[in-house]
Amino acid sequence: MRILLTGAAGSIGKELSKYLRTFSYQLIPVDMVRCKNILSADLREEAKVYHLLKEYTPDLILHLAAQKNLLFCEQNKEVAHSINYGITEILTRACLELKTRMIFFSSDYVFGKYDSFWQENDLPCPTTQYGIDKVACEKLIQERLSDYAIIRTAQLYGFPGDFINLVCETLASKQNFFAFTNLINCLTWIGDLFPMVHQIINQNSQGIFHCVGSEAMSRHQFACEIAKALALDPSYIQAIDLDFSKDIRPPSVRLDGTFTYQSLQVYPGRVRDNLFRCSNHTRSCL
Repeated sequence: MRILLTGAAGSIGKELSKYLRTFSYQLIPVDMVRCKNILSADLREEAKVYHLLKEYTPDLILHLAAQKNLLFCEQNKEVAHSINYGITEILTRACLELKTRMIFFSSDYVFGKYDSFWQENDLPCPTTQYGIDKVACEKLIQERLSDYAIIRTAQLYGFPGDFINLVCETLASKQNFFAFTNLINCLTWIGDLFPMVHQIINQNSQGIFHCVGSEAMSRHQFACEIAKALALDPSYIQAIDLDFSKDIRPPSVRLDGTFTYQSLQVYPGRVRDNLFRCSNHTRSCL
């Protein structure tokens, strides 16, 4: 199977590329950013998209490319929309014409207006421009395509430069780490996420999937778990509240992954167990 992976130069794109290459897939990595061994293309340009698809004839487009900086999206709504929705619009049109399957990476931020344990078929209620654009992409894909999967995920960890690294480096240098007590998401280890992605590809699964960890925690709880797992001094972790009159993030977004776990037969581990499994990328800061 030939897979065209957008956003391949990003942190998750790089790790997912490594994972997919352990199988028999022929990977075609693409990004707007110039990077070694990755095709460079501005996917906002329709002609380039069609040229890529006709040249490489992928069986599947795995669409990760996005502008994820929430503040940037709020301050530059048109630019963010041209990336987060505009690229998806071109890709879905091309998928329809060329009969190519799409797997789209969405976000837990399609919710946020209320605190609930959101299921796959619940009506989205985004509070940010990023979330609004993701909802628009999901709707477009559902209306336009018949062969697709939408993956909603959240608060990923287990890769270089993640939250674990930040906590580890700060505590190892004996500095205070300020962690929010009132910002809550489902913590998702890439070691759980990637097997879910593989199952969706392998099973040709259709629809919306909540590919998230089974535990929702605040940033403060997560930092404390990291300190415990890596034998770091937790006294440097300072609990603070996030001021939502200034910060645009929704305070609590929890996704229910029960249906997804059962459908894909992949069951995420506990955070404390996963931290031991993904500690290899933190060793350099200890």
